[in-house]
Amino acid sequence: MSTLSVLLLCSNAFRVRQFSRILAASGFTRVQVISHESDWSPFPPALGDLDLVICDSLHSLNAIYYLRQLCERYGFFSMIECEALEAPIRWGLANFRSRSGKYCVGSYGDLDTAQISGLLLKALTVKRTVKNHSRRSAQTGERSAPASNDWVSELDVAQALEAQQIVPYFQPQVCLKTRRITGAEVLARWQHPHKGVLGPQFFLERVDSPQLHRQLFECLLQQGLRLQRQLHARTGGEALVFSYNIEASQLSDPEFATQVLGQVDEAGVPKNQVTLEITEREALTLDMQSIENISVLVKSGVRLSLDDFGTGYSSIMRLADIPFGQIKLDSGFVANALGLKETRIIEAVVGLACSLNLELVAEGIETEKQRVHLQRLGVDAAQGYLFHKPMDSAALLKVLAMSHSPLRLIRQG
Repeated sequence: MSTLSVLLLCSNAFRVRQFSRILAASGFTRVQVISHESDWSPFPPALGDLDLVICDSLHSLNAIYYLRQLCERYGFFSMIECEALEAPIRWGLANFRSRSGKYCVGSYGDLDTAQISGLLLKALTVKRTVKNHSRRSAQTGERSAPASNDWVSELDVAQALEAQQIVPYFQPQVCLKTRRITGAEVLARWQHPHKGVLGPQFFLERVDSPQLHRQLFECLLQQGLRLQRQLHARTGGEALVFSYNIEASQLSDPEFATQVLGQVDEAGVPKNQVTLEITEREALTLDMQSIENISVLVKSGVRLSLDDFGTGYSSIMRLADIPFGQIKLDSGFVANALGLKETRIIEAVVGLACSLNLELVAEGIETEKQRVHLQRLGVDAAQGYLFHKPMDSAALLKVLAMSHSPLRLIRQG
């Protein structure tokens, strides 16, 4: 069996002893402990290779400096954290991790042997997956998942659109109360002829002109509506609500509303089964044309959703400016939903959504604890890896066929 090089950061001697017994019992870990104040100064750790960092009780300020060095100077590794960490440490840890591309295996409360052992096995699986991927890449001489998108140009994306290599993947949304699938977000993937299926992080930044925004949206809308029409025929009229992403700037296009409604009518899909998620890379200027497009779309039954709520330009003022029917809580915010401050904010957003008769959807749910917590706070629906990963149309049809719950429409705002 493979081994894990584990760095345990723990300032509590009693918890160090408990952890040491659990790690020793696993039989596949090599462990170094950073516990006393004097341990924080030497760097790097004596382990050399680093597969997993466990952040347990970090009372010293030196822990923050040490965590930054680990994240900056080491390549990929996984992390596990204690839910009882102080809020400033949790905040710094989450941001160090996201900025440096490290992976969070999960969190734990009490030092439960079964729970910790499960997290260790998950970290071991992550290590094997990364190692196998690196080996395959070295053998083929290709980068099926490159570390950056420097190799992609705007022309490459334009050519991919022309060659119909950009395809929709669908991530189901579920009702947190009933667990029924209520909708699906339509996401862009690139079926690259040499590099396999690439996620949006490899090409969306190159979609940076009004023409490419329009081409990408029309490409996904056309393919998504085709699947919706198929579902509509199978279910006798009741089908999923599909959500399509648009850039706010597209609302300034004089032909936008007319073209969208024309495509929906041509597909024979009810307009109340189409949601447009508005993303603002730049602040939306509500000019006369945008106001006309919004009015026509909403009057026709198409629903508007405020994407990435809580970040960037997606502010409370937007809820007053535009007749949204849905708010989508940003996945980065959901990742820290268990924190006290985040909990209070989500409670406020739930109250705001209820008072405005808006559906609230949480993005990026990955753990059962997040699901239970958000449901308790009153969040309506969610999407994330806990429920379903993004999938192609064939996989979505299979998931729906296996589902015991009938399809139903999302409540309209």
